[in-house]
Amino acid sequence: MADTTNFSIAGFPFDMKPKQPNRETIATMLEAEHIAHNPNVKHYSNVEEALQELKR
Repeated sequence: MADTTNFSIAGFPFDMKPKQPNRETIATMLEAEHIAHNPNVKHYSNVEEALQELKR
C-alpha cells in the first residue's frame, strides 16, 4: 500500500495555509509601500535607465 500521509485533501504535498510574515518581512513590505508612494523617491521607467544611473 502506498504511503499518502504527505498529501493534503487538495493533493499538494505541503501545507497551503498562508503564514504570517515575520517582522523583517513586514518592515520590508512597509518600506516598499513607502518608496512606491513617495513622490520624492527617484523612480525609473525601465531597467536600462536604472543601470545608466548606477554607472554615473
